[in-house]
Amino acid sequence: MDDVARLLIERECGRLPLLFARYADNGDHASLAQLFTEDCEFARPFQPDHPFYGRDRVQAIFRDRPPILVRHIVTNVLIEVISETEARGTNYLAMLSCHSSTEPPQEAGGLYVGGFEDHYVRTPGGWRFKSRYGHVALHQGGAMPTIPPPSDEARGLK
Repeated sequence: MDDVARLLIERECGRLPLLFARYADNGDHASLAQLFTEDCEFARPFQPDHPFYGRDRVQAIFRDRPPILVRHIVTNVLIEVISETEARGTNYLAMLSCHSSTEPPQEAGGLYVGGFEDHYVRTPGGWRFKSRYGHVALHQGGAMPTIPPPSDEARGLK
């Protein structure tokens, strides 16, 4: 593979974490879901041990959550091209949110810093997340949220 082909793959895959953040922040669950393959895996940073399986389950996470004001700040996007159809990547993520109102400006409940480990594949529709596993490394200004484990059905296991 030549350098130009590698750079194009890095650019296309590197846009996916940024688009994920934009769509999550804007409540655009349909566009967010289209960033994933049909048979994807996705683990939220607050629940890394409970991955969801399938694009429809990923969309449901964002579609069905209560409205929040949230901003994801994505940095340190690093893409490793494996082949012309596969790549892996990592990125850091800082997240601030407010659950009491969706009208800015609001005070954030806490700062959470973590990241994602991503697996990308080329599909007929372009590059997509095959898997996306998040984690939280640091938090400030609030405790880690206590989120009940999702059901097997919600995760796409039944």
